[in-house]
Amino acid sequence: MKRISLLFFALAAAAPLLSGCNAMTTATTTTTSTTPTLTGNWEFNTLYPGPAPQNIIYVGALTSQGTAISGVLRTNTCFAANQDIAFAGSLDAKGNLTLTSTNLSGNVVTLTATLGSTIGTLASGPGTLAITGSTPCAPVTASIYGNQFAPLTGTFTGTMTSTSSATVTAAATLTQSTTANSDGLFSESGTLNISAGAGCGDTFPVSGFFAGSPFSATLTSNSGPPATATFSAGVPYGNTVSASVTIVSTGCAAGSFAGNLTKQ
Repeated sequence: MKRISLLFFALAAAAPLLSGCNAMTTATTTTTSTTPTLTGNWEFNTLYPGPAPQNIIYVGALTSQGTAISGVLRTNTCFAANQDIAFAGSLDAKGNLTLTSTNLSGNVVTLTATLGSTIGTLASGPGTLAITGSTPCAPVTASIYGNQFAPLTGTFTGTMTSTSSATVTAAATLTQSTTANSDGLFSESGTLNISAGAGCGDTFPVSGFFAGSPFSATLTSNSGPPATATFSAGVPYGNTVSASVTIVSTGCAAGSFAGNLTKQ
């Protein structure tokens, strides 16, 4: 997932002209490329190498303006889960991303990721996490992996199966906001249609906020038998999204189902 801007140059030279002789010149070459866009939904994930290993995750939104990168992330370790951690940093010409926290009293979190020499639309790469200061888990130094995720936007359809081999047909029409809120979270909206056969199914409005992956929400049907559902959808990988839904209902589509949905 990746993109780097390079500056190229053109040279032109001309040999002195002599009477009766042809002029000799070298050709001019010009090449252009674009600056990488790291604006979007990000997750930094690592396995903390302490005596009690645990996954450390930082999720949220990054914004790039040229090589300057800023963002707001939240984490599951060391700091409160709902604490907004502001970061500022840069992306160098070799694809090295460096982010440093700017609003933690008595603590500094530094995230790095090497995104490679060629960065596509979505970026990813290995790096490090370092925490210094007074937090109970400092100091921390660990390997980490950064991922920029594609927006969870589109119509995704497919078959979902339960552990008892029952199946339902799912169609999720989803739209992720193009920008995050002040907490670094993206809004998600749309509908989820579940069908277990002719005349049997529910429609659920979808709404909520998320960062990283997956998106999860509790839904209430507005069409079909009264039902509630817990719905989860991963971020797109190519044209595929992994999804699961647990439906509580007196109707025919009750149960827990999971499967891969394909973007139409």
